[in-house]
Amino acid sequence: MLVPIQTSGDMPPLFFVHGLHGVMPLGRIFAEGLGPDQPFYAIHANGIDGRKPVLDDLRKMVLAYVEEIQAARPTGPLVIGGMCDGTLAALEVARELQKKGRQVGPVILADPLAVPRHIREGEAVDIRKPGIARQLHERVRTNLLTYASRPYHDMPFDASCPDALQLAVSAGVGALVALARHVPSPFPGPMQLIISVARAASFFHPQMPWHELLPGPRMILVLPWTHTELFQAGRAAVARALKFLLEEAPAFDALTERRTEAETAVIQPFSRGIDQEAMQQVP
Repeated sequence: MLVPIQTSGDMPPLFFVHGLHGVMPLGRIFAEGLGPDQPFYAIHANGIDGRKPVLDDLRKMVLAYVEEIQAARPTGPLVIGGMCDGTLAALEVARELQKKGRQVGPVILADPLAVPRHIREGEAVDIRKPGIARQLHERVRTNLLTYASRPYHDMPFDASCPDALQLAVSAGVGALVALARHVPSPFPGPMQLIISVARAASFFHPQMPWHELLPGPRMILVLPWTHTELFQAGRAAVARALKFLLEEAPAFDALTERRTEAETAVIQPFSRGIDQEAMQQVP
């Protein structure tokens, strides 16, 4: 569910995908930190307000989000961001938009898991197992109520209404299952990341999967909090980090293009030389 937080401004709009439990509650905080020239949209889990069906398949989630993004901004360049586990969905949203010919700036990932959940656990979530569905609903309900208890959070539902809360929990479970089942594939484009210091050592370790999943150029900011603290005490700093990354995106894109051109200039003559030598050896 796409929620416009700030629609004015001349910068490419930033669409920010929710985390594991289906909500992106820091829209107002981020929009205020980014300033009046930065359009900002929050993306919550499909069905969180009961108006659309709940989805527990990432491919269907991505197509639904892309449809809403296209409707909100049918032309022009875009920026896609995501938080926590939702960074996996953000990558797929950006990939799908690029397939449709949209210009997507560097994707922004805010503190993804050091190891994506599916890879870490070694198996997909199966809600058909006895007790699993009940455990997931209780887990999501607890987390959503915790988010709603913080006055700086903007929730896309009324947590004091039992019916609204139940709809949100169902959507959150769908998002959790979809993200946990998803097997990520490499995204070669330029990437900007905000990483908590608690996850930095694992993220940068050469044996961790993000080095293969994000093989392209990366600009990374490390902030001095744990993952939970990053989006609580550090929320204003995250907003400032987002602003910095968005401001640096044109220079980052230009540097990426120059690097690509330089690599191509080196590789192509070398390849042609090999081809010519091989051809000379043909009788």
